[in-house]
Amino acid sequence: LYGCMLLLLDLRVPGLARERMLISYYRYKGAATIPNIDEVCKLCRSTGYSPTGRRPAKYPEEYFARIKIPKEVIKMIVSRLRSDDVYNRRKAYPSPEHRSTALATQSAMLYTILYFAPSVLEGQHSMMREIVDKHFNDNWVVPFQMGFAVDLSQAWEPYKAARAALDNILHKQNIQDVTSRYAKSVHKLNAGLLKYLTKGVLTEAFVMNHIRVLVHHARECNVTLRWFLLQRTTMHRKYRELVRKAISVNQLLDLMTNTAQFELSLKNVLQQLLNTKEERWEHCKAEAKGRLDDLSEYFSGEKALTRVKRNANLQAWFKKLSEQVGALDFGNAVVAGRNIAHLIRHLEEVEQFHQIETSLQVKSFLQDTREYMTRMIKTANVTDSVLADLETISDFAYACEVINDYTQHLHYRIKSKPSTVLLLRATFLKLSSVLSLPLVRITQCGSKDDISVAEYYSKNLVLYIRKVLEIVPQSVFNTLAKIIDLLTHKMVAVPTKIERLHLGNYSQLEHRYTLAKATHQVSVFTRGILNMKTTLVGIVQLDPRQLLEDGIRKELVRRIAVALHQRLVFGTGKLQDFEARLKALGDELTGFKRSFEYIQDYIHMYGLKIWQEEFSRIIAYNVEQECNAFLKKKVFDWQSVYQSDAIPIPQFQPYDKASVNFMGRLVRELLAQCDPKKTVYIECNQGWYNNQLREVVGIRTFDFLYRGVGVFGLCGVDRLVCFMIVRDLHVLTKTYRRNLDFTYAKMISGLMDELSPTSALPRNAAKLYQHAIDKLKNLIRSVSPLVIGVGTAQLLRRQVANQLNFLCKLDSKLLSCSLATVNDSLINDVKAHYLNPEAKAYPANPILPEVSKHLETAGFNNPLSKIYITSEPLHGLACVMFLFVLDHLTKVKWNKRISTLVGKNPTREGIDGGPLV
Repeated sequence: LYGCMLLLLDLRVPGLARERMLISYYRYKGAATIPNIDEVCKLCRSTGYSPTGRRPAKYPEEYFARIKIPKEVIKMIVSRLRSDDVYNRRKAYPSPEHRSTALATQSAMLYTILYFAPSVLEGQHSMMREIVDKHFNDNWVVPFQMGFAVDLSQAWEPYKAARAALDNILHKQNIQDVTSRYAKSVHKLNAGLLKYLTKGVLTEAFVMNHIRVLVHHARECNVTLRWFLLQRTTMHRKYRELVRKAISVNQLLDLMTNTAQFELSLKNVLQQLLNTKEERWEHCKAEAKGRLDDLSEYFSGEKALTRVKRNANLQAWFKKLSEQVGALDFGNAVVAGRNIAHLIRHLEEVEQFHQIETSLQVKSFLQDTREYMTRMIKTANVTDSVLADLETISDFAYACEVINDYTQHLHYRIKSKPSTVLLLRATFLKLSSVLSLPLVRITQCGSKDDISVAEYYSKNLVLYIRKVLEIVPQSVFNTLAKIIDLLTHKMVAVPTKIERLHLGNYSQLEHRYTLAKATHQVSVFTRGILNMKTTLVGIVQLDPRQLLEDGIRKELVRRIAVALHQRLVFGTGKLQDFEARLKALGDELTGFKRSFEYIQDYIHMYGLKIWQEEFSRIIAYNVEQECNAFLKKKVFDWQSVYQSDAIPIPQFQPYDKASVNFMGRLVRELLAQCDPKKTVYIECNQGWYNNQLREVVGIRTFDFLYRGVGVFGLCGVDRLVCFMIVRDLHVLTKTYRRNLDFTYAKMISGLMDELSPTSALPRNAAKLYQHAIDKLKNLIRSVSPLVIGVGTAQLLRRQVANQLNFLCKLDSKLLSCSLATVNDSLINDVKAHYLNPEAKAYPANPILPEVSKHLETAGFNNPLSKIYITSEPLHGLACVMFLFVLDHLTKVKWNKRISTLVGKNPTREGIDGGPLV
């Protein structure tokens, strides 16, 4: 285990990274609190090894020698491993041909420990020859720890004795012979598996009668499967080509999936037999004893209708046999088995008697009795050791890394034949045997880490299962693309009322046939997973329905996110391009949503619910990440409550420096379209218009927004604009404080004194105002874009609120009325509280923020009356803003045609009356 830790440490954590981590920890904790720090530094020092680079000289023996281990201990361990069956696995693999598999566990240990004794690898030719002939005579790719494998043809290349020993087996003829032998067995084993997996074959009676044959077949399958999975990964190019040409990947996957299913079925039958073993024994014993009693009474000559001559000897003999059968003890199965065998032989001999030989009825009774006794022997032969041997034989821990190479092939098989999913369940259960290896020692020493280790490996296994089965939702969505095209572009919606003459025009038989065919494909893809039973993978229970739903959600999230990311890209700044992209996005998502609702009954899921939950999560996540630009404390991807490991929201590279994702691009493009230098806001029309009085952003634009990003997108736009307003207001307050020095503050204080009282105009008002405006010109010029920007953003928020409120009243009148009533009630309660605080309590705190969220989502809010930030009092702010308004009134004029204030020179000054107000 120590050697494996060293190898894996160097394989997984580069030497430079180890050194930096160690120094960082040393600086953080201090030398006094770290015991054996010198030894740890010595052990973790970089070796110069890189998995992709050239192997350093004398590696890894020098690495292993950093901490000295007594040579005598190493010598004794090597001697024991090379000569004995340490783990007693030969009982499960009695055949000499399976010796390398039986000794595989200690062979992996021997490979690692030999690096502690490099002299054996280098100069002990006879010992290395013995080791190779016994442990590696037909295999040279060895899994040494949790699926990590090593190719001995390269690992032992620098060592003379090891290389010479390997040369005896690693020559072309021997490899061809071994490969040919295993390849021939694949065809025979696959045929046998198909025969055993035929429905109705693996019954309890069949298993009891052929238990040894079935276990032997499972053993042959696992040995062959292990050999091909490991040897196909050899680094030697010629050997790899030779092994891979022997059988195809499909044949190997057939062997793997069918073997797993065969083992699962066999284990289930054996477990059932073990659970009912005593009950079966007692039943067969009672039946055999009863028949012997009947035979004893039969030869008494006193039983009615027998008409047989009395035979006291046979009567007594059968009575004695009956007593012997009754005395058989289930607890001592070995002795009972021998006694039963003697009794069966006696029953066969007694048939030779003339009086019995001529009686068919007696012979029938004797035959039945022998059959029940035979069943008793077979029932006794089904022991826990058989199941334990089967568990040892079916170990699949060696493949936990190799299996990743076949994921794409499994995807192709599932895609071409969805019923393969049913066989994969057994394969995943077989793969869960990987848990036994790391847990066995932890459990034996009574460590409390067994649960955490089991959870870690179980979760990794579940992630792999999700990775394999993700092809199902991908295939579903590929078929869904055809359904989207049909429903969106080709099929015409049938009206509620139609004349009989025009019925043929709406039949669209060809399109409906294509739609039905695509729908059937979707149902076939999902049927395989839905037919899987709830499976316990390690300590994680895997629900197939939840697995399918998570896969559907994952693919749905990916496709929606890709559509939003690719469609919401605005490079031209033109209105036509902006609206065209929103319209295209709306059409794509609408067709997607319609098709998803259409197939929900065929995949047994709530399509609309899934759509709304995942779409809202995507929008909320992207808004949250975009808002990080305005926050001091960032919410990183791994901290987000909207992100998920099972159903991740994909991240994309930003198209520009200003925006992180599509929500930022959308809001900034919306603000750019409302630029006061190019547009004017007309209150009565609720929109922004250009110089030709053509609508740029208005009700039509927000309808496009709703069709493209939905209610959740509108709420996201509102939230992001709100953050931008907060940012601009903070900038405004900082600018105000920075520009308002002592001189300006004194001047404003004097101005405020001259303006008092405010009930009358001061003398020389125009001159006084102009003088003050001239003094504050720099401050007014610096805050003007911020004020106009905040005004524009507020108007945008109001437009969004109007759109949300309209949609709420249109789509959910009951909800709208309920929210309005609750809102009025709470406002009345607040007013009543402030009128009489002692008699009327303030509304409970939890209800206000919750109702506020619903009111904002439904558009029952007024952005113009919202408090965005709190700040320390700004000296003379009211007076400065008064002068600001006076200054800007000279730069705007009243337009009678559109009934609003417009800038005199908007292109240069960027002033619009609506945002200014």
